[in-house]
Amino acid sequence: MIKRFERTINPKVSIISPIYNREIFLERFLKNIQYQSFIDIEIILVDDNSNDNGMKILEKFQKEDKRIKIIRHKRNKGTLMARNIGVLYSKAKYIILLDPDDMISKDIIGNCLYYAEKYKFEMIRYNIYMGKKHKIKLTNEKKSRAVYQPELQTYLFYGYNELEKVDSNVNNKMITKKLFIRALNSLNNFYLNIHMPFSEDQLMIFILYKTAKSFYYLENYGYYYKIHTVSICNNIFKLTQMKIKHFFIHLKLVYEYSKNIKYEKDMTNLQFSLINKDLNIERELSSLSFNEDFYLYYEIVNMLLNCEFISEGNKLILLKIKKVIEIKNKAFVNSKNIKHL
Repeated sequence: MIKRFERTINPKVSIISPIYNREIFLERFLKNIQYQSFIDIEIILVDDNSNDNGMKILEKFQKEDKRIKIIRHKRNKGTLMARNIGVLYSKAKYIILLDPDDMISKDIIGNCLYYAEKYKFEMIRYNIYMGKKHKIKLTNEKKSRAVYQPELQTYLFYGYNELEKVDSNVNNKMITKKLFIRALNSLNNFYLNIHMPFSEDQLMIFILYKTAKSFYYLENYGYYYKIHTVSICNNIFKLTQMKIKHFFIHLKLVYEYSKNIKYEKDMTNLQFSLINKDLNIERELSSLSFNEDFYLYYEIVNMLLNCEFISEGNKLILLKIKKVIEIKNKAFVNSKNIKHL
């Protein structure tokens, strides 16, 4: 038996967490990981150039727990890059990606490992608990179940019988490192280097579901999400900006990586229908100042307008969005005296 906090030479699971200015949560987070019932792990903490006192806390815990590895970035690279670097440093067969302001249940690592090892699943998903009013379940099915391709890819596009249940989190999963590396290798540099502090999960989930051969849905609640006031998600202006950016980048991703025209059509139109439930892209773009991202949006809009599978209703939305961007650009050009789109 490995003594708790003793260095694990060949860990079975890597817990990887990107950290940026989360000082107030770190002690609770690290104790939660340290006292898991399954202890044959390594804990990789990627500090993404924080400017608080979090590093002192990380180093304090590292002194008593040799399973902890700390990676420091000299500049902020964003959550996606921080996670990817942590995965590349990991030594374990399986990885779990956690945010430092959340927690996991005491036995979830061991439960996931049982199914992963016995049945060779590449990805295991467990449910999220956000309080009694915010339990997130992927399906209404009462029993755990296995999913294989092509059904797995179908679930990505259509959800588990309900559109609102389309999976969009990487935190509540145990993933084989081999699968994660395959997924990264399928992405081009544009997606790997883009700075998306909020919606990078959806990007990785899309690629993981397309790449994975097998998936196990575990009914257990294993991930405890903390809703707090310092979250960037609670800054309405920043949240709107990020939702818009995610909307366009996800459309670009679907277009470039969907080989089946049926999936291209359905997923792209699904994105429009979901985003317009709570975010009017045309209106929100009009409220934002012109920025460099608008050039990307303009490129994606033109790309989609040339696609046969875009519905007539969504083409009208795209044309309105294009007009807003052109108006914004014209005003920006007049004020800065630079060339047009």
